[in-house]
Amino acid sequence: MFHTPDTETLRLCSVLASTAFGLVFALVRFGRRIEPQFVHWSASAFLYAAVLTGFEPARGNPLLIGLLLGALAATNMLIISGLRAFDGKPPLRGWMLAPVLACIGLHILPGWIGGRGPMTSLLTHAGDTIGVAISAAITGATLWSSGRREKSSARCIAGLAMLGYLPGYAVTLAAYVWTDSGINYLALIPMLSDQLLLGVLNLGLLAIPAERAQRRLRDAALRDPLTGVWNRAGFDLHGRRLAAPGAAVLAIDLDHFKQINDRHGHLAGDNVLIELARLAGAEVAFLGGEFGRLGGDEFVAILPASRTSDTQACANQIHAACRKYTEGMPEWTTSIGVSQIGAHDASYHDALQRADVALYRAKLAGRNTLTV
Repeated sequence: MFHTPDTETLRLCSVLASTAFGLVFALVRFGRRIEPQFVHWSASAFLYAAVLTGFEPARGNPLLIGLLLGALAATNMLIISGLRAFDGKPPLRGWMLAPVLACIGLHILPGWIGGRGPMTSLLTHAGDTIGVAISAAITGATLWSSGRREKSSARCIAGLAMLGYLPGYAVTLAAYVWTDSGINYLALIPMLSDQLLLGVLNLGLLAIPAERAQRRLRDAALRDPLTGVWNRAGFDLHGRRLAAPGAAVLAIDLDHFKQINDRHGHLAGDNVLIELARLAGAEVAFLGGEFGRLGGDEFVAILPASRTSDTQACANQIHAACRKYTEGMPEWTTSIGVSQIGAHDASYHDALQRADVALYRAKLAGRNTLTV
């Protein structure tokens, strides 16, 4: 037979776990000025442990209990502020005070208005549960929505862990309404939830920076180190999403690039490549396409089928931008070959081969031109 869980033991387990995670966040933060989110998350964990420890001494004092409940909501807001700091946003916003003040007010107001009695006690317990649940819901929804937006599994996991407390709060509220056993369900049921969800939440938070670092490493492996645009592997991966019948493929080549290197030096040649990637990449990105460097002075772009009609205008814009002089750079021009992905092409590579042929014809036609 299962006995009623020991609330004090559960509370101690939550205090120890939260303190441990607070130490982990603090130690990870130590010496890392570029990761301020760990300050917020460490403060959240330590404050949560302090709040749980303070409930027993504050028993019977409505004001202290209300302040502790407000601090409990603040632990959730610190999770959000840490996430905002991680994203480079101002961490603290005025609206974050609302859940904190709501928890304090929902605990104190029923006693001030109605005095003492069973109904006042019920309203107080219900208000406490609702106030804390609202702060958890806001935090969970924020983590989940940002995870969906950033395509971050770690944020989604942390958000689901926080939202996982809500069924417990619903059970707590129902228990207060339908039973009269004298059990402090707001202390009992969330502590039970802590044993499963607290670790998942904090491990999810710990994984957020690591996940971004891994994503940046993967992205760096797909980027050309000189120009920052996709390299061949990156273009193959990201261009594939646009490789549908009707999409346009552009092969772009610098004219007389060897002469630029010979006359002005390789640093000038590198600067020309960087400028070409910046100008042409911006034009292609504006049309929803992908742009990459195949190697040397050879670049490639793909435009979605819905923007094929803009292909010539895009190429003309690239030509016009490249004809302009850039201070400290030699004059340079480009030749562009254009092809379209056909219904029977196995991949965009077939269209790229045809674009290369068109590019060769543009070179024979005198360079600084476009051939389709």
